[in-house]
Amino acid sequence: MHFSLATSSILSTLASTILAAPASFQAPTPFEFIAAEDTSTLAKRNIGGVRLCTGSAWTGWCQYVIWPLNECISLNDFAGHTLSFRPDEGTQCFLMQGRCDANNEYADVRHESLGLGHLEVLSFVANMSSYQCFEPIAS
Repeated sequence: MHFSLATSSILSTLASTILAAPASFQAPTPFEFIAAEDTSTLAKRNIGGVRLCTGSAWTGWCQYVIWPLNECISLNDFAGHTLSFRPDEGTQCFLMQGRCDANNEYADVRHESLGLGHLEVLSFVANMSSYQCFEPIAS
């Protein structure tokens, strides 16, 4: 009798679980891409970010940083050692000597500029110690 009571209890628990399950399952469907319909309200991300490396061709010690636009940013440990530098899309930067000293030679770079992984060709690369980024003026 003890065995049949336990069996009866298990069967009643299973029956109630099965009866509580939904009657029909819906197959998964793709998400609706609402943002793709109206991209004019989307904000651009990562304006002002730069990827920089101490080695040529994006080797060595690399970092990606985002700092405010229109401010002079010190290269700190990268000063004199930056051989690869690429700003985010929609960002233009000046790689400069001294503390953003535009009186000395500097590099004007954009995301799409060529040769950004080979800055060793610049005569003043050993003196680069700062940069300043901004949104370029549309032409």
